[in-house]
Amino acid sequence: MTQNNGWFYGGNDGVTDATRPMQNVNGQASYQQGQNAYPQAYASPGYTYPQAAAQVSAAQAAPQNTYNNKRYGAGVVLTAALLAALVGGGVGAGVGGGIAASNNSSSSTSSRGSVSSNISNSSTVAGVAETAKKVLPSTVTIMASNGSASGGGSGVVLDKAGHILTNHHVVTLESSREAYIIEVRLSDGTVRTATVVGLDSAADLAVLKINPSGLDLQPITWGDSSKLVSGEAVVALGAPYRRSESVTAGVVSNANRVQPADSKGQNYIPMIQVDVPINHGNSGGPLVNLKGELIGINAQGQASQDGGTADGMAFSITSNYAKRISSEIIAKGKATHGYLGASVKNTPADTGSGSSKLIPGGVEIVSVESNSPAAKAGLRSGDVVIEADGHAVTKSEELNGTVRAAAAGSDLKLKIKRGSSTQDITVTLGNADSQK
Repeated sequence: MTQNNGWFYGGNDGVTDATRPMQNVNGQASYQQGQNAYPQAYASPGYTYPQAAAQVSAAQAAPQNTYNNKRYGAGVVLTAALLAALVGGGVGAGVGGGIAASNNSSSSTSSRGSVSSNISNSSTVAGVAETAKKVLPSTVTIMASNGSASGGGSGVVLDKAGHILTNHHVVTLESSREAYIIEVRLSDGTVRTATVVGLDSAADLAVLKINPSGLDLQPITWGDSSKLVSGEAVVALGAPYRRSESVTAGVVSNANRVQPADSKGQNYIPMIQVDVPINHGNSGGPLVNLKGELIGINAQGQASQDGGTADGMAFSITSNYAKRISSEIIAKGKATHGYLGASVKNTPADTGSGSSKLIPGGVEIVSVESNSPAAKAGLRSGDVVIEADGHAVTKSEELNGTVRAAAAGSDLKLKIKRGSSTQDITVTLGNADSQK
């Protein structure tokens, strides 16, 4: 290990390379001083593939001070690794895992659904019931099989043409290709075979299509996830453990998180942290506000220390990101992702009397790829990014998530520290696909 001003870095001195999007990065800083460690790595014990009957496997219990994220919906078990951020990296390989939904139980009417709320206010609970009644017709149950494994999840109806949005891991069963068979059950009980319009592993999103002939499809209403605030009431719908038309409710814990979309921790994406109970099979289902507007796609749960699901820790992909990705997939068959072209590492926060030994306070540019978007914008080695797209940046994955959330060719506003001065720099992002 190499010591740097009291900070110890594992791997390649904490440096993350943004210029090679498909590489396996192992350089996330692990901040240590003496015997006291502040862990930054997330454990990844690996995959456990079930048999074709989609039996449920128990996730490994997380060791002390290790935090695991589980994708809910596909036919595998995985605790995702959150390692070094790859700033503006490519669209990456496989998506992190989940646990196969099982114990199939369905209802044939869209007016039913179990309401399990973390909210006690009677008017809010009544609002949850009305919201569920409005959104359940736009919520579908998805089952997928590749012949050797099967799994399931949820999805939302996007339009009258039969497009359905769900998670990538729901319809790929953690592989890079869609499952051999994908079927969709609508809220009225109708079942249709679905085809894949496009997959995006870097966003953990997929768009399916069913034949809309003879169907009365009820498209979801898009909401604006940028307007969410902590404490706002939200509702999650889907088919946990294949129990379709289930409804849970809670609040937004934080509206501006970033989480890994893949098992290697290469692709970070914007998410909403909620305390809503989200279980295996909820993946791909809608998270909505009390207006019934889609503000997130349910994707992950946080593993507790005993291997179960941590109470009050679940994550949904922001609707603004999901809307851009799904719209591009429908229009072009695939979506784009922003690319910066700089190697970065976390830098310590300023304590007022020196540098922190425990807490990061920005993202330092280590090197800039020649002729990259970062170079063209004038970013230099030694610059420290402290804000991106109007949001504070303290860790490399936050910068990565912001870059990835933007489309190729879009402008990203950065606030940087250069020496004793603070500057605003606008970067026109490149296309991560071109860096493969």
